[in-house]
Amino acid sequence: MAFPCRLSMIGVLGTLLLPAFAAADEKTAEEALKGKGLRRSGAAFVLSAEAEVGKRLRDAEALKKKVGTAQRDLGFWQQKVEEKLNLRLMSLQRRRELSAQLPLARTVDAHNRIVSAINELSDRLALLEQSKQEEASLKAAQGAANQLGEQYVEHLLQTRKLCEKLHADYKPLEADAQVAQAIDEYNQATGKTFKLGPSPGLAGNERRLQKLEESVLSESIDLRQGAGRLWTVSVVFNGQHPVDMAIDTGASVVVLPWKAAQAVGLHPKPQDAKMYLQTADGTVVEGRRVVADLVRVGKFTAKKVECAVLPEQLPNAAPLLGLSYFKHFTYKIDTANSKLVMSKVQADDQPAPGGRTRKKPPAVPKKSLR
Repeated sequence: MAFPCRLSMIGVLGTLLLPAFAAADEKTAEEALKGKGLRRSGAAFVLSAEAEVGKRLRDAEALKKKVGTAQRDLGFWQQKVEEKLNLRLMSLQRRRELSAQLPLARTVDAHNRIVSAINELSDRLALLEQSKQEEASLKAAQGAANQLGEQYVEHLLQTRKLCEKLHADYKPLEADAQVAQAIDEYNQATGKTFKLGPSPGLAGNERRLQKLEESVLSESIDLRQGAGRLWTVSVVFNGQHPVDMAIDTGASVVVLPWKAAQAVGLHPKPQDAKMYLQTADGTVVEGRRVVADLVRVGKFTAKKVECAVLPEQLPNAAPLLGLSYFKHFTYKIDTANSKLVMSKVQADDQPAPGGRTRKKPPAVPKKSLR
């Protein structure tokens, strides 16, 4: 009678030991997979760098918002500079009108009123000329937008490299018999179906990355070194007129000698606003403000670009590609490889400060010309 009892006890003991053996197999298999750099995520064993991709994408989206904020700030200060320029031009025009009326004044009182108004306008113009707050803020905003744009582009490039490395790292794991055996043992121990990554989460993150990449237009453009060791690039005006121009980000506008302006279809008129430009030797020359409908370098086109046309008396002046073009893009000069690296970040559309519609303004009237 005791013998069947011993069999019964052995059967119970075996039943109790089976889960313990299964747990041991599960743990052993998981430890073997960890030794290969794999961890369990969802229904797959994946490389830990997959989590880094997700983190980098969150950082990229936050950085893109900062780019949008910087672009709005830039638009705000562009508008402020435009308002200041318009006020200056209106004041100059009104002062000319009053100066023309002065000889026609028939009474002393009329003469004095005109003189007083002229003096008031002259004081206003002097204050506008002395105040550099808007211009300094615009320059700072341009620098901030350019720097953040470059950081954003570089961050996306590095994230793409990480994704490519992940796929490359999975290939030897797919051919690794030990990895396949460990996953099979883990599945047998748990009764579930796990597989080797990459995970569906990585595929989703790559789709997010592609969408962010599509918001960036980037290109590397060949440069040549010209006179004065300035870098030279081919610039196309209005889709059909190429001009070799020196890159000068110290010039706040695109600068064209008289003949070059005529060749690209820009013809200054006497009524066009005067612009005073300072050459590298300190000489101040008077130019005329014109606007080019389209200016393109490589595949980067800017619309309504402010240009200064120099007088005919300076036939040997170099055409300069200045900030009135470059302010629309992120850019840097790779001197080691003679390349102009340009990009444009299409940030999410958001309203301008105060809900106003921004315009692309001209730069300030007093320019630096190298």
